[in-house]
Amino acid sequence: MDWNRWQGSLAKVAEGRSQLQVLGDDLSQALACELEGIKPGHEDPVLVRLLGPELTELLRKVGWSTLVLNPGSTSTKVAVYNGLTLLAEGNIPQDPEQVDGLDSRVALVRAWLDEQGLSLLELTGIAARGGLMAPVTSGTYAVCEAMLKDLSASAFEHASNLAAPMAVKLGALAGPDILLTTSDPVVCDEVDLVHRITGSAKVLNDGRAVHYLNHRAVAELSAALLGQSRDRLHMITCHMGGGMSAVRHLDGRMPEVLQGFGTLPSANRSGALPLHELIRLMETRQYSLDDLRRDVMSEGGLLALAGTQDFKALFEFAAHGASEAQQEKIELLVEFFASRVASGIQELAAHPRPVDCVVLTGGLAHDQDFCRRIIERLQLPVPVARLPGSLEHTALVAGLLKLAADKSGHRPYAEVRDEQAVLREQEQTLLGRTIFEPAPVSERMGSPNRLEEIVGAACAGDSPTIALVGADNDEALLAVKQANEQAGGPMARFLLLGPHEEISQLAWELDVPIDGENVILVDTDDPVERARELMLAGLADTLMKGNATTAQVLKGYLGYLKAASQRGNKSGGKTLLSHIGLFEIPGRSKLVLVSDAAMNTYPDVETRMGILENSIQAMRLLGYAKPKVAVISAVEKPSKAVISSMEGRAIAEAYAARDDLIVEGPLSVDLALSPESAVEKRYTGRIQGDADLLLVPDIDAGNAIYKAFTITSGATLAGVILGGATPLILTSRGDSSRSKLSSIALAVLLTNRNKERCP
Repeated sequence: MDWNRWQGSLAKVAEGRSQLQVLGDDLSQALACELEGIKPGHEDPVLVRLLGPELTELLRKVGWSTLVLNPGSTSTKVAVYNGLTLLAEGNIPQDPEQVDGLDSRVALVRAWLDEQGLSLLELTGIAARGGLMAPVTSGTYAVCEAMLKDLSASAFEHASNLAAPMAVKLGALAGPDILLTTSDPVVCDEVDLVHRITGSAKVLNDGRAVHYLNHRAVAELSAALLGQSRDRLHMITCHMGGGMSAVRHLDGRMPEVLQGFGTLPSANRSGALPLHELIRLMETRQYSLDDLRRDVMSEGGLLALAGTQDFKALFEFAAHGASEAQQEKIELLVEFFASRVASGIQELAAHPRPVDCVVLTGGLAHDQDFCRRIIERLQLPVPVARLPGSLEHTALVAGLLKLAADKSGHRPYAEVRDEQAVLREQEQTLLGRTIFEPAPVSERMGSPNRLEEIVGAACAGDSPTIALVGADNDEALLAVKQANEQAGGPMARFLLLGPHEEISQLAWELDVPIDGENVILVDTDDPVERARELMLAGLADTLMKGNATTAQVLKGYLGYLKAASQRGNKSGGKTLLSHIGLFEIPGRSKLVLVSDAAMNTYPDVETRMGILENSIQAMRLLGYAKPKVAVISAVEKPSKAVISSMEGRAIAEAYAARDDLIVEGPLSVDLALSPESAVEKRYTGRIQGDADLLLVPDIDAGNAIYKAFTITSGATLAGVILGGATPLILTSRGDSSRSKLSSIALAVLLTNRNKERCP
């Protein structure tokens, strides 16, 4: 290789990039000139560009008036246009002494209009910022009932959700014929299928939480200045403000995005985090799910690194007042943000078609030094332009005026929403398609570390018959549906016991197929008694609680056991029933079992040892070779003042000679579950924060641990009642769908394993 030739070629490339940047600077000047022309009392030049010559001429004659509503967390930005002319604009702060809400915001907007000498009655339309509704493609939509309903049910509270309801309320005061619209809401989703794929089958990308309104307007304005239409250019726009996002534009769509949440760092969001370090911190419990939520959604990024959400204030402080040490940290932060923005743009440019131009926009585009740092890091043969600020208001007005001029060219929100939902469901089916069948779950797996291992093992075995007692219950039917939609095949056969009409209607609504083979409807006025009869006849293996109380289901189950015993059935007889829960806790590498947190209230030592025997039998079936059992108390040393500690010692001593399991007690929860606590307290036992089973003293302690795991720690649960002929499934109304599925799987797996052992 000729090194000199190599270097010469690289120098030519660098020279070419420098020449291209001259074009970028020219585009920057043209964009700035357009933006500077937006002044009250004058035609908005950007609006003219976005509308095109034909519609512009029409609007100069008609002069429709438009109110823009753009609510933020602490204020509402507003503007009023008469045709193409900006009459007035403002930023209305919220009164800190007033409760923020729809009525207070509407009142403030009305007061502002009065101050400007403007009347609602003179308006032709109201253009509202798009909130967090259901996903749609980009475009302008008339505000409708379906949109308002979706906004009210939004998973995230955001000020933008108030915009459309504000428009409706103000529109009612303006008159019956007023047009209400929203354009390019932040939930637009035009992401191509290939860009939805991530490294996990359970995690997919989408287009939500992106500054679509500004991105599309900037792309259309840039294309117009270049004498082209947006659908003929391949562009990248990057919005850099309090939140950051970047978009690739191709063929008039936005097929790839870097979201405002979880990708690019910004004023209050962390951007992408190193996963290996995240896992390490979570495993050592130095970082929680709440920490992650705050960093990604509200308190990360600049706020976490510098204590401010204001980039402008940071830059001004660096120039005037920062100490030498502070200057050094600020320089690092500026370099960090510039590098991450440049990396994001480079990522979007990874496409076979060359990029025509890149445009940096938003508040940070005002800072030439910051933009220079980004451009220096972009090793792309492409012009890079700046557009300081945002085009949101102009874009909202343009969308409304286009819809007003031609309603036939705009589709209803609900139609596009539903079409998008069907498309995404079809894509989900494709992405979930199996290429190679997974290796079969071992019939004798080791002790499970995750609930999905239990679900997989349950699907790999026989399908026992489960009688759902009171199937006229939506949550129970959804659990049935989930159990029968597993990749490994149906988990069980279900008998739906209860009123025929109610169950049929509910099954139809929830799309639960009653096929007469795997799901069978059994019409009965007394599902508890019918379940008992089916089990006695050998037509059902176990019961699952549906629309019946726990007491009713237990009464029926105990009735079955008694009747079975009287018939000489070896599965009947006197038994001790107890509950066992398998908890998958975020941050822990294995399951934690708890017994008994739901069945026996205040058991004595003998009963607790019976509960332990039930649990050990189940753990043997699950593959635990030598379970570690912590007999829980408030203290680690026996004390007559703490009765559970004395009982804990008695239980541990009773099992001391056993070599097939480890039982230690009394043991506090921290020593049972925290290796760090075991080291700190110099505990010398064999359980060093790695207990498999917590044997609790009573239902008070057990229920408290149960709720702490599920509510505070976000644990998922699989729970059944042990001690009878087969495990009994008693899911709670508060259990998650995954917990319900896991509970069914646990009962199925234990039933199958027990049949193998005792055919």
